[in-house]
Amino acid sequence: MKDYEPLTASTPLCPIRMSLPPAGTPDFDFHTHNLQARPGRALVCIPPHWLINPTAFKPRQGVLYAAGIHPWDTANSNCTTLAMTQLPTLLSHPQVVALGECGLDALRGADLYVQEKILVEQLKLAEQYKLPVVIHAVRTTDRLLRLHKQLKPTCQWTIHGFRGGAATARQLLNAGFDLSFGKKYNAEAYDLTPDTRKRYETDDPLSPEDMP
Repeated sequence: MKDYEPLTASTPLCPIRMSLPPAGTPDFDFHTHNLQARPGRALVCIPPHWLINPTAFKPRQGVLYAAGIHPWDTANSNCTTLAMTQLPTLLSHPQVVALGECGLDALRGADLYVQEKILVEQLKLAEQYKLPVVIHAVRTTDRLLRLHKQLKPTCQWTIHGFRGGAATARQLLNAGFDLSFGKKYNAEAYDLTPDTRKRYETDDPLSPEDMP
């Protein structure tokens, strides 16, 4: 497994940015794909077709957004290359307050070695823009723990849609991750996660009118 140098933050390229509410904030949807979500009440994940064409990004007033390359989309190398080129344009927007969702998926997407390289490049951008990270993780906890230990990020990483058990939750929390819980979760893992380290999400899909 590859060893990585620790991430180093550079001067933020977007000095005026809207704020993501802290963990534990009630009635805040930490992860949704629904572009019609209420302003100030949700973190909306920007769809892949906007990543490839940032000029299509027409943010609604007061809405908070996250932008990143989903591990499922890494199977298309041409689109991934284009999205990585365009991603800084979106991350510099003041309404984009997080990077994600990005991550690793052992069941879908490119080979995990390729996924990891793409993830690390995005994590460098998170440090550069000083943005928290929304992580998609499927059967890759060990890899993510290794990356976190090697990279020593200064920006918060949160596992979205966490469904793992108490032992995995404790391992991730001890390593510095926060956890976001959706409609399905392990009750013991949920209960042991402190409110200050806990997020809540719907993971709602795109609205039909927003489909490409």
